[in-house]
Amino acid sequence: MCINIAIGREAAAENRILVSRNEDCARTPWSRYVAYRSEPEYASGRVVRDGMWTLGNGLRVAVPKTRFAYSAMPSAAAPGETPRHLHEGRGINENNVAVSTTGTLQINALANAIDPLLAEGGIDGSIIPTLILPQALTARHGVELLGTYLQKHGASEARGVIVADPFEAWYLENGSAHHWIAVRIPADSYLVVANGLRIHGIDLYGPDVLHSAGLFEFVAEYRLLERPDRRRFDFAQAFGVPETSHGLDRIWLAQKYLTPSLQQGPRQPQYPLFLKPDGELCVTDVMAVLRAACQWMELEGRTPRPSAPRKTAESHIICLNAKMPTELQGLIWQAIGTPLGAPYLPLYHALQEIPHELGMNAPSQEGNSAYRAFGELFSLAGSAGPGALAALQALWQEQEQELVFQQRHLESMLLSMYHQSPQNAVAFAQHYSTGSILQLVEKAHRERHRLLNGHPDGTDDA
Repeated sequence: MCINIAIGREAAAENRILVSRNEDCARTPWSRYVAYRSEPEYASGRVVRDGMWTLGNGLRVAVPKTRFAYSAMPSAAAPGETPRHLHEGRGINENNVAVSTTGTLQINALANAIDPLLAEGGIDGSIIPTLILPQALTARHGVELLGTYLQKHGASEARGVIVADPFEAWYLENGSAHHWIAVRIPADSYLVVANGLRIHGIDLYGPDVLHSAGLFEFVAEYRLLERPDRRRFDFAQAFGVPETSHGLDRIWLAQKYLTPSLQQGPRQPQYPLFLKPDGELCVTDVMAVLRAACQWMELEGRTPRPSAPRKTAESHIICLNAKMPTELQGLIWQAIGTPLGAPYLPLYHALQEIPHELGMNAPSQEGNSAYRAFGELFSLAGSAGPGALAALQALWQEQEQELVFQQRHLESMLLSMYHQSPQNAVAFAQHYSTGSILQLVEKAHRERHRLLNGHPDGTDDA
């Protein structure tokens, strides 16, 4: 059960696109690690035979012609398992095309009976970044690629995907094995998605809409809508099911925070697809929503869980800034594990040499990984009582405020450096990311030591 937020350029401070997601798990999450793919998976002969590339879920596609490098956050390999580029989660390629996947969606029985999801080997969330990032030239191109694959090979899951570049962001969802729709997020607005089909009120003839061939005719023929309208097409109603209370609560909470002037009651059947914020939104606004813990009176004690439950595997906010040089346009604020117990770390896409603490392809309980450092500290603080947990969360948010402040000024310095030496500017950005990561991982170890030694208030031994 995840939440995605995407913000257009004119709705965000300093004209940058923001794409974010909490990846929630029903069970204790398997750890993730940070990787940089200088070559895509199909550069290896291990997964290619007779011109066909076999992905980790069994899908076979023709080997793409392009080989763009990209960053990713894959799941760690299980013991005895051969590492594959599986569940890469999110990433940015060398063209500054970002992919954030995926929100699980539920489709209705009629749509699935007519065009059933594949039992295996189709497009699913575990392979979308691996498939699209090495190929995409722009966000729109990435959406077109994914749509083509869906229509040709079919889907084994219903998913929502955000694809963005420094100039625009798109949201795509499929409602059956072969039918899908994608919308461009208006530059002055934002989108919130929470595990339910969301696309409605869309003009299928509009320039900011892409969809599968024959979509309207399919819906009309099989009566998925009583009165389908091309100018106000309701993809969510045609293919989806009524939103769960949890999904509706998360959308309502996010829209209430980002557009507080709009008065909306909780648990309405459908909320606006796009909304304009009351003011320019910045990365700290998104952090606050992703950490939302049902603080508003109307839903106090009613919603089953917050936007960021304890079993969030990771949380990210991708910032795409067209004003920066190409190599420095992508910055990812990454929380390792739940943002309730971990800070958002600033990772420039240019970061190719991954610190060992972030790049460990191992279960979360092993080694000296950042996953283990933040996860164990969060568990200790929670067991030590609400005071210890509140102190930890205050500490991380204070650290984040410092990093956000630094990063704003760092951009000016990097621009100046880049004009003199692009290589030195990129290297400095890499050092900044590495230093920030190592500093906060070490701080997590120190805080864990304090709690283990009986000092939940953060005081050291005398």
